Amino acid sequence: MMAYERLPEDGSPRHGQENSPLLRSPSAAGQPPDKRYGVFLIFGFLGLASLLPWNFFITAKKYFDYKFRNTSLPVDAVAGDESITTMQQEFESYLSIVSNVSNLLFMIATVLLVQSISVKVRIVVSTVLITVIFIVTTALVEVDTDSWQDTFFIVTLVIATVMSGLQSVLTGSVLGLSTIFPPMYSQSAMIGQAAGGTFSAVVNILTLAGGGDAVSSALVYFLIAAVIIVLSLISYVCLHFMDFSRFYMVTQGSSVQEINEDISLNLNGVNKVEYFVSIIKKVWMYSISVCLVFTVTLSVFPAICSLIKSSSDDSNAWTRTYFTPVVCFLLFNVGDFIGRLSTFIVKYPGSHRPALLLFFCVLRIGFIPLLMLCNVQPRHLTFVLDNDAYPIVLITLLGLTNGYLGTLCMSFGPIGVRDEHLEGAGMMLALAMTIGLAAGSGLSMLFVKIV
Repeated sequence: MMAYERLPEDGSPRHGQENSPLLRSPSAAGQPPDKRYGVFLIFGFLGLASLLPWNFFITAKKYFDYKFRNTSLPVDAVAGDESITTMQQEFESYLSIVSNVSNLLFMIATVLLVQSISVKVRIVVSTVLITVIFIVTTALVEVDTDSWQDTFFIVTLVIATVMSGLQSVLTGSVLGLSTIFPPMYSQSAMIGQAAGGTFSAVVNILTLAGGGDAVSSALVYFLIAAVIIVLSLISYVCLHFMDFSRFYMVTQGSSVQEINEDISLNLNGVNKVEYFVSIIKKVWMYSISVCLVFTVTLSVFPAICSLIKSSSDDSNAWTRTYFTPVVCFLLFNVGDFIGRLSTFIVKYPGSHRPALLLFFCVLRIGFIPLLMLCNVQPRHLTFVLDNDAYPIVLITLLGLTNGYLGTLCMSFGPIGVRDEHLEGAGMMLALAMTIGLAAGSGLSMLFVKIV
């Protein structure tokens, strides 16, 4: 997320507010230095870890394909299109639906309880519980589930539901904590989230390249995830022993809490309505835009994208093992990462043209039919784009535009909002993004059925 400056008392935007550099933060009175950018790097790592559970689940496709395979056929038959089971075909869609619905519900609960439960309790408890879930998931890797595939399917979705809810609490808490610091620390957390997808895709490819089968690869894969989550908890604890972070978490954090409590006490009756109406007037177009961005993305990624097979008739390591991890997951996440980073250099169409930004978001709807026309297997429709170059280009562009446009929407939205409305504006945009994620995951099931 790009940095934005606070508005002056008259509410008018300041000049040059879109040109905040990545590694420059305003100095508060008495602020100690962030030695070697330690706190900045910790927020990046916390951002990476906050979305790691979701990323590791969706990229472990080979493992779940193995678990949900047709057990009456030889294990290597899973590579054949004719052997794909209904559970294999629909798992990614179900995973997206339960995860994003849980994400939405837990986010609403977090907003309602934000003043009741401290950020320390939310981060520590959610991180510990996510670690426990990954330990359980890792233990299930070695369990023979062939005789109870249906039950394992349900158990996996329940685990994903709980994990996504906890991840929502962790993500919101990390981003909320970062807002107490200068804007570059929110940027670090956002970039870390994008890096998490790339990290999980690379780790998945490396575990597959290790030469092990689906079970042994998944064992290593999920163990790495558990270790990263534990390290993120240690990193958060370190913030409490660093002078720079203690300055903001104790001194500045207390001031922010007092301001928010005063605002909350004043938001009664018509004042509360006016508060949200004034925010909606400022951010409604950005809210629609960010909702549309993630609706389009989740409607095809990972559900449709992960079903795209190589059009080559050759049977080799690329077509059997690496095509989906590289083309679907790695290219999308690298594109998303680059898209977010590029917003520090290119900010077109700018914060003064929200309608044009919305227009670009609408154009992304074209990705849906184009990706469905690729070699999605199994399928009822005739596929037209029968060259591997098509999904490679389309999925890369899907990630690039997701990262670029999504970050612009989240960054430009609060620019025209007064200080006392910033928290509400951020919540409004985050809610719109979450609704988009949930809507897209629901549409993904429909598109899988259609294709």
